[in-house]
Amino acid sequence: MDLSSLTHLGGLEGADNTPGLLGYILWAPTSWFTTIAKAPKYDGTGAAGASAVIADNHAFKPGKGFLRFYITLDSNELKGEVVGERDGRGQKLTFDGFHPGNKAEALEMANIVKNVDGIMLVPDADGKYIQVGAQGLPVELAVSYGSGKLSGGRRGITLKGECYAIGIKLYEGDVLEKPAA
Repeated sequence: MDLSSLTHLGGLEGADNTPGLLGYILWAPTSWFTTIAKAPKYDGTGAAGASAVIADNHAFKPGKGFLRFYITLDSNELKGEVVGERDGRGQKLTFDGFHPGNKAEALEMANIVKNVDGIMLVPDADGKYIQVGAQGLPVELAVSYGSGKLSGGRRGITLKGECYAIGIKLYEGDVLEKPAA
């Protein structure tokens, strides 16, 4: 493999590096897409970082797009870790976030998405989207409900997203949300 386009990785040099995620995610079932964009493979001739960026736009069936789920600020975290054996490694991405409340629409979503493959965009604190899931390696959402106690806690749904991936990718294409009903 030609590693010539790898480059030096400097420090922050005064730039912000705010940790955390914004208070929402975007999710869509894979069946709503006509095209799921992907990053180019690393080939050593492209610009440094190009294989970690999905620059093309996702395309959706008419009237479809990403659904926006509010997530309680500072309840959400995205992690990626290496899995596999030597000569066959990849990434496992996991997301945890909390959606408050007891609304029928949220409970219905929780009852259904556990059985649906999807693509999720997770905005970091700078507003850059990290894509979780890809064509053939979708994100799966597992949801759990908690009522909280009268003396404390919180009532709502914990979303847990999980997928296997070739690597962590930024999505820089256009973001199309499903029109409101």
